[in-house]
Amino acid sequence: MSLTELLLQAKAKKAEEFLFVVGSEPRVRLPSGWVSLRSSPALMTEWNLLQQSLLNSQQKAVLDTTGVVQGETSFESVRIGFSFFQQDSTMKAVLDMDLDGSRQEIPLPPSLLETCLRMKGLVLLSGPGEAGQVWALHRILQKLSEEKSFVGVVFSRKAFPQVREAKACYLYHKGEFVRQEERQSLMAGVDMVVFDDHDDEASIEEALALAEKGLFVIYSMKAPSVINALRRALSVLGGKYGEHGAPRLAEVLSLASGQYPMSGLGGEKVFAHEVLLMKPQVRSLVEDEDVKGVDNLMANSSENSGILTLNQSLLQHLIRRRVDLKTAFEVSRDPDNLDQLLKKVGI
Repeated sequence: MSLTELLLQAKAKKAEEFLFVVGSEPRVRLPSGWVSLRSSPALMTEWNLLQQSLLNSQQKAVLDTTGVVQGETSFESVRIGFSFFQQDSTMKAVLDMDLDGSRQEIPLPPSLLETCLRMKGLVLLSGPGEAGQVWALHRILQKLSEEKSFVGVVFSRKAFPQVREAKACYLYHKGEFVRQEERQSLMAGVDMVVFDDHDDEASIEEALALAEKGLFVIYSMKAPSVINALRRALSVLGGKYGEHGAPRLAEVLSLASGQYPMSGLGGEKVFAHEVLLMKPQVRSLVEDEDVKGVDNLMANSSENSGILTLNQSLLQHLIRRRVDLKTAFEVSRDPDNLDQLLKKVGI
């Protein structure tokens, strides 16, 4: 099987990633997991052909000099991203077969999109860190690009699926700089900053500072719940700024949202959400660092209150017959409350 046939097979399987390592079987990552495309190992001649097919002369020079090169290209009308690595006897290429995020169309809560479209303050996103969280963020950025004209920076340590630019322009960076001048040059004239899959103290502090300067900031972190993400942010800022940390966060935080995957009735992936809109009562609790109070407020919130609980989201999926009862109760963090909601609607 030729290299072109391997790529065509990966495309036909709607693969999310293509892994090519000289000496190992070529593999692709499907929604169901990693599978081999053939039993024979990748050859050195194929490695050279892969470079010729995807890299221009400048990128090839970078790879030969540094051992690493990243970028994007097009194959059979599909935009793909690539990352090449070569050092000693190790030669590896990872291809992102779906830069535009079309493989996972994730419905998002309207209040989340509406808040992001206002482009004010800080939006805190959380989730378990699987691929769906990236695609949700990708969809938000795509929507913003279609509606608004601005310049944004996306800090991501991993290859971020680049957004089809309409009115907006996005700059992608790992967030690592040799000199401070490089960061200042990148950030000049920027209207929006995105932190993808971050949770370190320095980036949380920077997100707060940028939001206070008037930039719109989206901070996406790995956390099991909105409350956990909020507690983490308050802990970092409290440790840095003492009693002033929580009031500063409360002042700029516009919304916190969480997303959680589960298996749908047809075996597809379905996502439940939490949303915490920063209304006056919520802002006051955050200012006082009363995370337990925020948790209680969420647990006892009514519909159309600016708050969407995980159980309310699960109930919506059950009503629309997207998931079964067993799955919903397994995902719920408060099964008794979910049971009460089901009884109210006669399920």
